Amino acid sequence: MAPPGVLVVGETPSLGRSIVDLLEASGVSAHYVDDIRAEEPLGTLGRRYSVVVAASNTHYCATARQWATGELPDVALVVVGSRDPFVTRARLQLVPLPLLPARLLGLVRSLLDGGTAPPGTLVSGSA
Repeated sequence: MAPPGVLVVGETPSLGRSIVDLLEASGVSAHYVDDIRAEEPLGTLGRRYSVVVAASNTHYCATARQWATGELPDVALVVVGSRDPFVTRARLQLVPLPLLPARLLGLVRSLLDGGTAPPGTLVSGSA
């Protein structure tokens, strides 16, 4: 059985807090941190959270890069908003901005329910 809940990493704090508000208003348990290192040891992250959402509206997503190097095992990673070209090369779940709440919620719920979105799934900005 997968652990409950979502960890939201607010690399862009305002975006991260907005995502936590959205998830919690929809009944999804979420915990917020500004930096993924606040949840060390990262090797056990998968026991505490099923999904990590990295909210990063910048050209560099540190959480995605740590995930790609194997530092965040056993968790699904969704990157919201990053323009980091590495994110698409790493075949992560990417949700672009402007954020469509129903799309993000659908993806997170699917991952929490043990479903998987195909690697590299781009949740587009259109309905």
